[in-house]
Amino acid sequence: MIPKPLRAVLLGSTGSIGTQTLNVVERLREAGRNIEVVGLAAGRNVDLLSEQARSFRPRALAIRNEEAAVRLRSVVPDMQVHVGPQGLVHLARMREANLVVNALVGAVGLRPTLAALECGCPVALANKESLVIGGELVRKALAAHGGRLFPLDSEHSGLLQCLEAGRREDIASVTLTASGGPLRNVPLDRFESVRPEDALAHPNWSMGSRITIDSATMVNKAFEVIEAHFLFDLPYERIEVVVHPESIVHAMVAYADGSTIAQLASHDMRIPIQYALTYPERPATDLPGLSFDESRSLHFEPLDAERYPAFATVLEGARLGGAALAALNAADEILVAQFLRGEIPFPAIATGLRQVLDLWKADWSDDVPPTLERVLEADGWAREAARERHDG
Repeated sequence: MIPKPLRAVLLGSTGSIGTQTLNVVERLREAGRNIEVVGLAAGRNVDLLSEQARSFRPRALAIRNEEAAVRLRSVVPDMQVHVGPQGLVHLARMREANLVVNALVGAVGLRPTLAALECGCPVALANKESLVIGGELVRKALAAHGGRLFPLDSEHSGLLQCLEAGRREDIASVTLTASGGPLRNVPLDRFESVRPEDALAHPNWSMGSRITIDSATMVNKAFEVIEAHFLFDLPYERIEVVVHPESIVHAMVAYADGSTIAQLASHDMRIPIQYALTYPERPATDLPGLSFDESRSLHFEPLDAERYPAFATVLEGARLGGAALAALNAADEILVAQFLRGEIPFPAIATGLRQVLDLWKADWSDDVPPTLERVLEADGWAREAARERHDG
């Protein structure tokens, strides 16, 4: 259960999930909820962070580097401003907070997730990398300190709701849905000519650039399978993915008695965000609900392995264990950035991930349980491997 009254730290406040979270906070306050934002952290957007700080009056702020911190302090001189990765950790450990919302993008989100959980503080998690590269570490922190994770993603929020309909021992399988991304209907022989603006034109969701490209490659959905594995302690062989272009059904759970429970909602990220902030309650706000006044069709189709080869590559890395996922996540970040800059064609993202995983299997693969240091070492190695692959 989410603590009441709520005292939240929001990491990644200027990004897509962060701004929507603050919108939800405003709506809940208007509905009479006692919610205080005690900390805000952002990357480079000093202007938006300072505006948020003036609106929500947090007790502390954090920003990526000292240059940005100097600017921020000049605009909000009455607030504490912390800097860099340690600033994120400082906010995650704030004694005043009883919930940390991690909406950061990238591996930088792992340390503050662990820091909050090590303090026994619940975490509302949108930072995929915390579980993709650090799932075993997060599990250990949860076991040792008794915290809890609340998913912010629509699919995992839906899965949480479906799982509450029955007993875990009666689960036959779970299914996550995927829109298919912005390139679902583009002929494969045209993938070499796909432009960044084509791959960023998601038909249903408004997201950041990396996650949108990851939706086009289906890397994002492979990451979500890994998240489901760690969030709900589900074996990989019982987690399925189907393509559902409408993005209305977000998750389904099939039970042993033949029943399947599905969660449906409009594609508005504020709905799962609100559920995480108020769990297990469902307070009424003016967020959009589904209407069945008009004819509505829902379509499902299998995931096309030829169209989305990176999906299988990432899940192969997941089954290898160790720090392989840290390497794949880092390589993906570099490859997506190269594609967005026009340095590589779209299919080279999947090809590059395959090459980095093969290098990993040859040089790094082991059965050693990952430590934070080894995860970060693998992250750095894979970034260089991805760059050298392109440079060479």
